[in-house]
Amino acid sequence: MAWLGGLVFVATGLALLVWLQRRERTAIWRKRRDIFADCLPLLDAGAITLGRDGFPCLTGRIAGRQIRAELLPDTLTIRRLPQLWLSLTILTPLPATSSLGVLVRPSGSEFYARTPELPLRLDVPAPFPAEAMLRGSGPGASALLPRISKAFAAFLKDARVKEIMLTPRGLRVVHQVAEGQRGAHLLLRQCDFGDARVETTTFLRLYDGLEAIAAAVEPSARPAAARPGLRA
Repeated sequence: MAWLGGLVFVATGLALLVWLQRRERTAIWRKRRDIFADCLPLLDAGAITLGRDGFPCLTGRIAGRQIRAELLPDTLTIRRLPQLWLSLTILTPLPATSSLGVLVRPSGSEFYARTPELPLRLDVPAPFPAEAMLRGSGPGASALLPRISKAFAAFLKDARVKEIMLTPRGLRVVHQVAEGQRGAHLLLRQCDFGDARVETTTFLRLYDGLEAIAAAVEPSARPAAARPGLRA
């Protein structure tokens, strides 16, 4: 009957493992829900919706401009822990017939990146990081680059900025929020980013960076947009 005792032991161990995984999953999803909690008051008509993976999406307006902030968990990284990216988009028409995108340190696994989809490869200007991919589309892409290169370069000084996109429909930046917890990833294969939150200072700094690019595209016709100040 020794085999029966062994079977009970294995079954108990599996049940305990399943219980631990479910408990950890519930705790992780609870933390995910609050990642944008500090930023919600910054937006007019702000709203948070939860996706199937428990990560929130924040929408609303700042100075009349439609804002969309999404969280992109990246578990496809090789030899690295999972990464959590923030995609912040300003939906505002720009007087440009071309698109430009810059992707820093491309590895080929950035499923969220749009820069590689652009057909025209451009030389990277000196102020940009050397390990950047710069691409564009449309006949005016090369002519647009000198107007926005300074604003792009200032944005790229932040080592957590991964991608910047400029299109006629608006602007988008992808910024690193957090790195996954090693223990949860190695032992339970959980995508746990701890108590990560998007702070108001980070959110507004990214917003200001996008507005600086928009102003560079249309310097004479685009006044600086008023937006909420940073919290004390």
